[in-house]
Amino acid sequence: MVQFPKLTYERLQVGEEFVSDTFLVTPEAIEAYAFAVDDHHPWFFEDSPFGGPVAHPTLLANQALHLRHSRYTVHAGLHAKMEFEFVEPIRPGMRARSRGRVIDKYERRDKPYMVTEFTTEDEAGTVLVRGRFTQMLFRD
Repeated sequence: MVQFPKLTYERLQVGEEFVSDTFLVTPEAIEAYAFAVDDHHPWFFEDSPFGGPVAHPTLLANQALHLRHSRYTVHAGLHAKMEFEFVEPIRPGMRARSRGRVIDKYERRDKPYMVTEFTTEDEAGTVLVRGRFTQMLFRD
């Protein structure tokens, strides 16, 4: 069995890279997300100006936020800042993968923070979403 070390400020390295598993965007995933965020816009279920249904633009946000989980056990943290750029619509049938890199880590008011940049692409390499998030890590 693979053991994942606990994510700590000391263990985390600037420049460290992460890759998510591939996520298949299904109509069921789109419907479940719409229900979860209570946003039932018709574009998610019918035609849209993009030629068919599309997913909520933040559907794949958790994939980027969970990048660190591919290498570490992440016990808790506080999302201090999140930035997203929605480049292309997310469509049913797409397979998407996120890649990210730790671009900074710092301490502020005796609290450790990490900053991760990410890109989410489809199988053809088309960028769907890019962004950056800052997370405060809790110490033991």
